[in-house]
Amino acid sequence: MSAAPTEELPSGLGTVVFSDPTALPLESPRPYVHPVRTPGGAVVSDYRPADHDWHWGLSVTVANIRIGDAAQDTNLWGGVTWVPDRGYAQLDNNGSQTVDGTHLTWREADGSAFLREKRMLDASIVDVHGSPVGIIDVLSSWTNLRDVGLAFGSPTTAGRPNAGYGGLFLRLHRSFDGARLLSPLLQTDPDAVVHGAEAPWLGLDAGRATVVMGAHPENPVSPAPWFVRNDATPMLCAAPFFHEEWMLGAGESATWRWRILLSDSPINRDDIWRLLGTD
Repeated sequence: MSAAPTEELPSGLGTVVFSDPTALPLESPRPYVHPVRTPGGAVVSDYRPADHDWHWGLSVTVANIRIGDAAQDTNLWGGVTWVPDRGYAQLDNNGSQTVDGTHLTWREADGSAFLREKRMLDASIVDVHGSPVGIIDVLSSWTNLRDVGLAFGSPTTAGRPNAGYGGLFLRLHRSFDGARLLSPLLQTDPDAVVHGAEAPWLGLDAGRATVVMGAHPENPVSPAPWFVRNDATPMLCAAPFFHEEWMLGAGESATWRWRILLSDSPINRDDIWRLLGTD
């Protein structure tokens, strides 16, 4: 079996996997980053955990994409799709993202292209009060290749409550089970519910490592809702399609930007705001 083509991010903060020869079609094959590491080398991502084979580190992934008036959504998340009156079901609708020269192509299950993406990743380490903090920047520009609109949604927009995942998704290492949630919403209300809520950023502090994800204020959907779990299936997702579908018209383009902070120790809120460029 040939090895997956990979490339290391600057500063050792992660390994980019462009295509995985072991991937199954039902996993919605796509590029991803795993392992994602703190400056000290602690791994904060997970890959194919036992509960979800299609959770692959850090990736841009959407569960429900309706192309025009198609009767069935395309699944670029992997695995099952929420079907009204049936629940989760494994359908034949798992698409893929393929690397084609200088861009990515989003494809339906039959391989037909519907979206072109230009994705740029950058990474660096900065000093914060004598401690290193890693920064991963993700820029993702989408162009609709079809002459019909593309509706980006989630299981929640399809009828499944509280399951609005899809966007920039990080499946977290199991050490984030029980991690402390970090959110600007918790500054004013310690009992605030951050899952599904809109905020500029969201993070988790697991003691051994801290991860914070920020969504750029000029993204097409802003502020972003968030999908987060800090239990036995820890995950963090900037989820712009959590509650409502977002449309990309025929031939139209849109750009999304996100920033991830990685640390081997806690990051205080003032530094989070500053490092995300939103202070």
